[in-house]
Amino acid sequence: MVGIAPAFLAIMFGAHIVMVNLGIGLAWLVPYLKWRADRGEKELEGPARELMKFYAATYGVAGVFGTAYTVFLLSYYPKFLGLAGHITLIPFGIAILAIILHFFSIAAFWYGWDRWSRAAHHFIGLLLGISALLIPLGFRAVFAFLNIPAGLGYDPVHNKFYLDVGAALTKNPTYWPLYLKSIAAAFAATLSVVAGAYAYKAFFRAKSEEERRAALRVARMTATPAIIALVITALFGVWYAVSLQNVPYKFNNVFASLGWKTADGKVYYNMSWLFVLKMVFASIQLIALAVAIPALAAGRMSPGKARFLLLGGILGLLTILAGEYLNAFSQYPFFIAVWPDVLTGRVPVSALPQFGIQVLKEALPRVVEAVNSVVLLDDGPTVKSILASMGIEKYFSLQEVTNSMAVDKGVVTMTVVFLSALAIALVYLFYVLLAPEKPRQEQLAAAKS
Repeated sequence: MVGIAPAFLAIMFGAHIVMVNLGIGLAWLVPYLKWRADRGEKELEGPARELMKFYAATYGVAGVFGTAYTVFLLSYYPKFLGLAGHITLIPFGIAILAIILHFFSIAAFWYGWDRWSRAAHHFIGLLLGISALLIPLGFRAVFAFLNIPAGLGYDPVHNKFYLDVGAALTKNPTYWPLYLKSIAAAFAATLSVVAGAYAYKAFFRAKSEEERRAALRVARMTATPAIIALVITALFGVWYAVSLQNVPYKFNNVFASLGWKTADGKVYYNMSWLFVLKMVFASIQLIALAVAIPALAAGRMSPGKARFLLLGGILGLLTILAGEYLNAFSQYPFFIAVWPDVLTGRVPVSALPQFGIQVLKEALPRVVEAVNSVVLLDDGPTVKSILASMGIEKYFSLQEVTNSMAVDKGVVTMTVVFLSALAIALVYLFYVLLAPEKPRQEQLAAAKS
């Protein structure tokens, strides 16, 4: 029963992340297609408009899921989020301001379509893309803080915590590789799924030869950049993995079982299986693009290859989902991943200043207790076993689990019903999007019968 609450959080977070990553790519692709259409390539006007409608709807839903996730997370962990939100107010503020600008840009770009001058419309399109990149600039600073709280300071006299934002951005070795990998992955997944969707449309959904040609044109335009972005993602991914060697607990939970170890190489919560699954998804995505690109260039695209390319695009989105879950679960049960390494000596206290962490050694237990509640996804044995095996259970509180309402039978039942309805809705959505278009005569006959 207890597991439903965190499962709900994970699903909300996963759905939000996938749709937001689509938004990052579409925020650049849609204005680019519109710009090309305005320069005389009129066949791109239709795809640009279609993708803009999909983008606006998707981003709105992403906002709903993100809000639900935030509200429930605050409800489950009020003490930790109250303090962490105060410390990381500036990174959160950057992200929030960028979100406001982004929503304005979405509305203005759609409303100004064929209403405003081309120069004004293209400028709004540029704001759309830039704001899409600024949002994760703030949020990834928070995620990197959860790896290593770079820039964290503590004043024991006044019992106050603060954040040196400059140190948080420049002295956290995980920040820039995480941010750049996220952006590259968003473009790789978005371009892959757009290429697959339009290749599929050309064979199964196009209503005219003109529409079919336009769909294949979009598929050709997006497939090659997709594979380039995927390769760049892999390079940034290696950089991020290397940077995580500064956090042995998290690094070993992912890689030690695969033979790549750091510090003592101990694994406390093995997540290597999820990394392998992520690599399988990414490999299929890469193969699908490699098969489709020469076929699209030579005009030899087939229905089978179109389906395979669409599968690769969908798996690209699942790769992002798996990567986000891997990044979160590999530090379970700790909100701040490096604290257990510091407390066990795998990361010496003397190394903290290199990350801009300004905490006296004697104050460290107080800081760890305040800036780290553990995440409890089960009834406790797993968490207690991990803490006991590391000898650090006295530093962490098991009090913040979920609130009593989250484990109430009625609330759990409502959550199950909601998730079931969501699953059915998603299945129906894919059916509507992927089912071959029936000829108009068949639709009329079916309606009469």
